[in-house]
Amino acid sequence: MKRSFILIAALALSFLKASAVVDPNFHIYLCFGQSNMEGNAAAESVDKSGVDSRFRMLATTDFTSPRRTMGQWYTATPPIVSPQGGLGMADYFGRTMAAALPPEVKVGVVDVAIGGCAIQMFDKDKYKTQLTDPSNWSAQLANRFYGGNPYKRLIDMAKIAQESGVIKGILLHQGCSNNGDPNWPGMVKKIYNDILTDLGLGADSIPLFVGETLRQENGGACYGHNTQVARMPSVIPNSYVISSEGCPGNGKDPWHFNATGYRIMGKRYAFKALQVMGLEPKANPANTLNTSLSKFFTAKSLDMTTDFEVMPGQKQRIPVTASFYDGHSEDVTNYMQFVSDDITFSGRLLAPQGDEHGTAEAVYTDFTGKQLTKTINVDVNFFPLKKDCITKLAGTIDFDEAKQSLKLSASAQAGWVYDKGVDLSAYKYLVIKLKEPQSINAQVRLYASKSISTLGYRDTINERTTISIDLHNLQYSGGKIMDPTKIFMLTLRCTKAGTLLIDKVFLTNDDAYAPTGILDVATDERTPRSVYSLQGIKASSWNQLRPGIYVVDGKLVRKP
Repeated sequence: MKRSFILIAALALSFLKASAVVDPNFHIYLCFGQSNMEGNAAAESVDKSGVDSRFRMLATTDFTSPRRTMGQWYTATPPIVSPQGGLGMADYFGRTMAAALPPEVKVGVVDVAIGGCAIQMFDKDKYKTQLTDPSNWSAQLANRFYGGNPYKRLIDMAKIAQESGVIKGILLHQGCSNNGDPNWPGMVKKIYNDILTDLGLGADSIPLFVGETLRQENGGACYGHNTQVARMPSVIPNSYVISSEGCPGNGKDPWHFNATGYRIMGKRYAFKALQVMGLEPKANPANTLNTSLSKFFTAKSLDMTTDFEVMPGQKQRIPVTASFYDGHSEDVTNYMQFVSDDITFSGRLLAPQGDEHGTAEAVYTDFTGKQLTKTINVDVNFFPLKKDCITKLAGTIDFDEAKQSLKLSASAQAGWVYDKGVDLSAYKYLVIKLKEPQSINAQVRLYASKSISTLGYRDTINERTTISIDLHNLQYSGGKIMDPTKIFMLTLRCTKAGTLLIDKVFLTNDDAYAPTGILDVATDERTPRSVYSLQGIKASSWNQLRPGIYVVDGKLVRKP
C-alpha cells in the first residue's frame, strides 16, 4: 500500500513538473507541405543573421550543417525544415510574428515538408501508397528524413513541442502535386481533423492557414490549384487563404517562388494569423527590428492608378503596389484603406451607387506603422466606352476602345448592365451620338430588368447620328409607361452584322437635345430617293438645297 502511494505520488509529481514547464507564451505553429514549404530559394545574407532568439524551430530531423538534433529547439536560422531545404514559407512567418507579439512571447515552428510530395503523403491511412516506388523522389526524402512516415514525424514532434508551449495554428503549402484535384480540400480536411485528434485538440479549435500556389502572371504552372485553395474556408470553417498575388517566381521553373516571394508569403501568413488573434498586423513598439528586417517592413512609396472612370453599381478593385526600403516591391491591395466624403466604397472596392464624382484618399499603413497616402480621382460614368464595361447579351461582339467601334454579328446585342439598377430620373435626356450613320438596322433599347427577353423601351436609329431619348416619357413597346428610376440595361441591337462607330453616350438636362422627331441629315454621299420641302415641293438636287428641314424618303430631316 505504501509503495503504491509512493508510485502515485511520483507520477503526480512528474505530471505537475511537466505541466509547469508548458509556457503559455510560447506559441507553436505546425507547418507541412511540399517544396515551397520546405524552402526552395537559397537563403541570402539578410536571411542568415539577426534572427530574433524568440523565433525558435524544433528540428524534425537530424542536421549535420548546422548540426542539429531531432527533437531539440534552436534559433530559427535557415534552413529550418530539412538539411536540404532553403528559405521557405515559415521563415518570415516566424520573424513577423515575433516582431508583432509582446517581448515575453516566443514563436516556434514544427515543420515537416517534402519536395514533390502529394497531399496523401500526410494522410496517416494512405501514406504507404506514396512509398511503393523507390525511384520516387518524395518517397526517398520521406525515408531519408522522416523515417518513411512524415505524418507520424509531425505528430511526434508536435507532442514534444506541446511539452514546452501551446499550439496556436497550422500552416499548409501544397498543391502542385495535386494540381486542380477537386478532392484535395476533402483530403486536407481529413489530415487536419487527424492532427487535432492525435494531439488532443478540440474540433476546429486551431486555425489552418493555406497558401496559394505561384500565380500564372508570375510564371506559375499550377495556378489552377488556387481554385481548390479558395474552397478551403467552406470545407474547414476555421481555415484562411493566403494570397500569392504579386509574389515573384524564381524564373527557373514554374513551381517555386524566389527569396522575395517567400519573404512576402511568410509575412502574409503572419498577418492573417495576427488578424485571427484579433491583433493588428504591425510591429510591437517594445521590440527592436534589426536593420535588414526594418528595411523589409518599411514602405517607401506607392504605385497605383489615380484616375478612375467607373459605372454606378460597378465594384472595382484598385491595385496598389508598394516599394520598400530593401528594394523589393509587393502587392498591398488587400491592406489598403480608402477614405472619401464623395465616393462610396465597399470595403476595399470602389463601389459608387449613383452619380458620384470626387476624390478619395488611398492609405497604406505598413508593418512599422508608417502611413503612405495617395489621392485618387473618381468620375462615375453611366456609359463608359471601355471594353470591360460593355456586356455581351446576345450574338458575338467586339469593342475597340481606340476606335470606339462596336462590331456585332447578326442579331447581336450589347450594352451597359447595372446589377442593382440605376436611377436616371435626375436627367431629362439620354443621348447616343454616332460618328456616322449606321447600316445594320440598329436599335437602342432600355430595360427595367436584366433580361433581354422582357419588354423594354425601343427606338430604331434609322439614319440618325444623334439619338435623344426623353427619360420622363419612356414607354414599353406595349405602351406601358417605363420608370426611369430603375433602369437595368441600355443596349444596342442590330439585325444585320456590322459595326457601330460610337462618338459618346451621355445624360443631359439641356433642352437642345429634346427629341423632335426630326432626323439629322446623313453625312455620307448617298443621294435620297425623294426630297420635298415642307410645302410639298419636290427638290431636284439635295446638294443644292439650303439648310433647313425637308421631307426625305418620307421622314423629316434637318440639313445643316
